[in-house]
Amino acid sequence: MIEPDEARYAEIPREMLATRDFVTPRLDAAHYFEKPPLLYWANAASIALLGPTPFAARLPTRLAALATVALLIGALGSAELPGLGLWSALIYLSAPLSWILARYNITDGLLTCALTLAFLALRRFLLRREEGKPATGALAVLGIGVGLATLAKGLIGIVFPGLVFLLWIAIMGRWRRLAELLVSPAPVLLLAVAAPWFVLVERANPGFAKIFFIREHFQRFATPEAARPGPIYYFVLAFIAGFLPWTVVFPRALAPLASAARGWRERARAHADTLFFALWFFVILVFFSLSHSKLLPYILPAFPAAAVLTARAILSAREHVRTPLLVHAVLATVIVAGGFGAGVYTGELARYGVTALAALGGALLLAGSWLAVWQARQGAARAFIPAALGWAGVYLALALMMPRVSEDLSSHALAEVAGAQAAAAGGALVVAYHCYPQTFPWELRRPIVVADYVDELGSDGVRPDSLFWSRSEFWRRWNAGERMIVVTKRRTMRDFQSTSIAPTMLASNRTYVLVTNTTPAGTRPLATP
Repeated sequence: MIEPDEARYAEIPREMLATRDFVTPRLDAAHYFEKPPLLYWANAASIALLGPTPFAARLPTRLAALATVALLIGALGSAELPGLGLWSALIYLSAPLSWILARYNITDGLLTCALTLAFLALRRFLLRREEGKPATGALAVLGIGVGLATLAKGLIGIVFPGLVFLLWIAIMGRWRRLAELLVSPAPVLLLAVAAPWFVLVERANPGFAKIFFIREHFQRFATPEAARPGPIYYFVLAFIAGFLPWTVVFPRALAPLASAARGWRERARAHADTLFFALWFFVILVFFSLSHSKLLPYILPAFPAAAVLTARAILSAREHVRTPLLVHAVLATVIVAGGFGAGVYTGELARYGVTALAALGGALLLAGSWLAVWQARQGAARAFIPAALGWAGVYLALALMMPRVSEDLSSHALAEVAGAQAAAAGGALVVAYHCYPQTFPWELRRPIVVADYVDELGSDGVRPDSLFWSRSEFWRRWNAGERMIVVTKRRTMRDFQSTSIAPTMLASNRTYVLVTNTTPAGTRPLATP
């Protein structure tokens, strides 16, 4: 599993299963309050059913991606634009960022699925009320979706649908919808779904609410405390690159709202559905652009809205789309030439033995991109299919490459060596010194000792003393000859130069070194670490 995120979000549910405590999340037996529990619960169920494997830990994220596109297909049946749901699904899954995150074990996939459920239910409520029809069912689903989104990642599960709703009714002049929503099943079901865990975890861990809501929400948004900086245009660039090949046609999707034919309020009322999806997209984009904490996956919940807008633009296009497809083909050519050239020049492709796979993926992308340009004269929808298939070729190559490059993205192999050596040494302790390789407890199926390191471990300071040592405690035990298998970062090996017991090298990768203070057969102590 890729470090740090994937291994972390596999280990927390594994510890939930081991402790039978599904209220208080723990990482290496220390309290972990950065995220709510929806992903942990889903992964725990999958691991309990299929065993503690990477496939089991990733399965809920992959199912969430499929559920997201199923929601789009089911909700967007339209006599006006047949195929809108299917095209939205194709666009969502074929964009690079959403494809990658559909396979990556982090919270944003489940959040996106839950928010898509909430937004589509909110849209149905608004559309039915515009037609003068009741919408009790849609409001009930809205409450469930918002509750699940809150359990997936906190208050943004409420904030995003709330902001979109308020902006839409303000622009449309439909303020009576606010009272209709507030006096409905939506708030009741939101509380029924989300509130119990927050109450239980606060009762079990007094002070949780302050940590979770103040530090993990408001301080992360308003201050640089999380150390995830980025310029205000960070997510604009992330969307442009992460939504290819569809970025080149996305601006056309907003044309109805930008037309100069009438005033802005009249345009908005004439295109109320386009306005809804545009607000869905831009509220998320602007919110995270203003935040002091920026990571690529944050923008994912905006992608379903972008997919719907783009699908509508493609299906309703009357003129040819050769120019945007030509721009995409040129961009694809630059990406392939630059990426492949850099990989060959630096030797990275040869190092992993993936030169042929990289060439295959690049060739398929170029073929699809230029075939799309050639087919542009036959209609927008048909022309974009080879462009999407070109990116599918890249994803095939990436999927085949991953097993070959994963050792540099994970400490899996080192953890296996550590477990075997610890057993051979009669139960030697496995210790992480001045670091915390997230894969180690997951692979060893138990928490490990962590020395001279805290970071994210123990959100409220609750950590078992038996597993968390000070620097002085570690060196006291090392020099006393207590048998240890120690993982540390390469740059930290200088700390071992003046010890009374020289370390013996067991294994290493680009980031970590595995050493011991015993001398297993066939090894020798390091003279100068």
